[in-house]
Amino acid sequence: MSLPANGDNFWETACSRSDVSATFEHFLEVTNLLLEQVQLNSSHLFRADILYDSSGKLRTLQEKEAKCRPDATTWQDLSVSSDYESSSTYPALSFADFGLQRTVVRRLIPRKPQLDKPLKQSCFIYNTTSGGTPSQVLVVYLPHCSSPDEMPWYHPKVKALAYLYSKSAPSAVPSSSLSVHYLRFSSTPSPLPDRLQRTFISLLNTMIRLLKLPPKSGEARSSEMAINHNVATMPLTAAALKDTILPQHIVQNTYTRLKETYAADLINRWIETTEPSKHVFEDLSIAAFLIELWNDMYSLTATDRSKFPGFVDIACGNGVLVYILIKEGFHGHGFDARRRKTWEVLGVDEHIKEKICIPKPFLDVLATDEQDGMTIHNGTFQPDTFIVSNHADELTCWTPIIAALSSLAHPLPFLAIPCCSHALDGSKHRYTLKEVSASLTTAANSCGDVDQERQEDEQPITGDLKAMRAAKQKGTAGADDKSMYACLTRKTAALAQELDMRVELTLMRIPSTRNIGVVGNRKEDSTRMHTQGAVDDMKKLPMNGQVDQDALTRKMDVLIERECSMTGGINASAKTWLEKARKLQGGQGRGKVNWNGPLHRPS
Repeated sequence: MSLPANGDNFWETACSRSDVSATFEHFLEVTNLLLEQVQLNSSHLFRADILYDSSGKLRTLQEKEAKCRPDATTWQDLSVSSDYESSSTYPALSFADFGLQRTVVRRLIPRKPQLDKPLKQSCFIYNTTSGGTPSQVLVVYLPHCSSPDEMPWYHPKVKALAYLYSKSAPSAVPSSSLSVHYLRFSSTPSPLPDRLQRTFISLLNTMIRLLKLPPKSGEARSSEMAINHNVATMPLTAAALKDTILPQHIVQNTYTRLKETYAADLINRWIETTEPSKHVFEDLSIAAFLIELWNDMYSLTATDRSKFPGFVDIACGNGVLVYILIKEGFHGHGFDARRRKTWEVLGVDEHIKEKICIPKPFLDVLATDEQDGMTIHNGTFQPDTFIVSNHADELTCWTPIIAALSSLAHPLPFLAIPCCSHALDGSKHRYTLKEVSASLTTAANSCGDVDQERQEDEQPITGDLKAMRAAKQKGTAGADDKSMYACLTRKTAALAQELDMRVELTLMRIPSTRNIGVVGNRKEDSTRMHTQGAVDDMKKLPMNGQVDQDALTRKMDVLIERECSMTGGINASAKTWLEKARKLQGGQGRGKVNWNGPLHRPS
């Protein structure tokens, strides 16, 4: 299969396949995917920033920022430089019998900018028609380089690349053909180097692999899908949650900078027995998200953090996240039930304390002598403190509750990344959709025997291993509404909504399947989205506009009583929590330091 004439340019065919089963529309859909998600073709690339799309199908950097910040004309500390904003394109090539349908200008962003430079490309999409319907589609990638020496290492050293898709004739076996073509530089050796030929074959195979996947259903990707009154039914798929709060390029640019600054040092100093790369890169990703979230929330700059009210990392574990944030100029602290070796290695002892968190509602019902000898935190913090709850396990569902306990009228903002599912008493518990709904109805509702009923419904009806694996994969992808992780995430968001907080969900770009972030109270009160509960409470406000603290206190009490009712009531739940807390402090775990028993503390 060859390309039609293009002036004096001679196109050569690198590789082709004639047995491709894909429709015209599906090929265009995959083309769109590869235009934006160029990392699917190369592990050396982070993404492609769209600078211009004549069709408007792909969002530009500015449009992505406007989507996340509809109330502002520019992004705080805007990362889009004048170089990014330039959408000038190379002149389009002309092909006999093909008409230009669309022009896209993009910038390829490498994963290691210290080694590779970004590359700008003009992309042109043509088609030809036979009998009034498209029969061929030609996609041309034209890098903005005049010589092979200007080409980054990750890009094939050729003037241009092209995909040619052709539908089979009506009388032939229903199939399509696909081929990859290229234009040489004058210095390109002949025959092609093996590495270049392998690159072309890889490009073709990636396109064919994506064409074998079922077409998308057109699922919308908007922040409104992740800010929803009904958290019991909101979608938790990646398509619905990606980049709902912060634009991808802003977070990834900060992540790249943090990785260059801290990754090698943190990995070299890793003292725990766990694999360092996963933990380090995960915490760097979360730190990048938090830094840009706080820059937006508090109008901060890289040199002025004075407006930042402070953070607390509950169940901070190895303390790497606290270390990065402190190094970046954000003041705050963390605590955990057990000391880690990493704290001393990183020199963050001043900012991280070994404390057991016993939330104030439990402390109020426990006898004083039961608490003797323990260093306790009651789960309340200074006004406006930002709570970080990163895979905090037992404290996950407590996160929105302690955010409200610290200030009932103005709950603290927080980021919770759920992981393992626990009830309020700290015991392992699998929430159900019916329990999630209970948090969205009146506070007087009780869970009762809901868990038992739903658990029976959720048990697999067959022992088919293949079906069980498929269900697990569906849950990991966020498509299974009944999965443990989906229900835990929904429950955390539902508790926050019940306490009249604005709740947003977003997909965290971290190397973990537990990667959904629940963000509470990001906006100021004046711009909050009021839930039905919030509207009801507005009716309870006195004429002078003052908050009815007694009503808020009663609402909190009813919520905690209801949630603890399934574990024997608040007194029994408090005792269970205390017992588990003692075991946490007394045990010896990987990378954890035991100071000779649960009640002994170093001087």
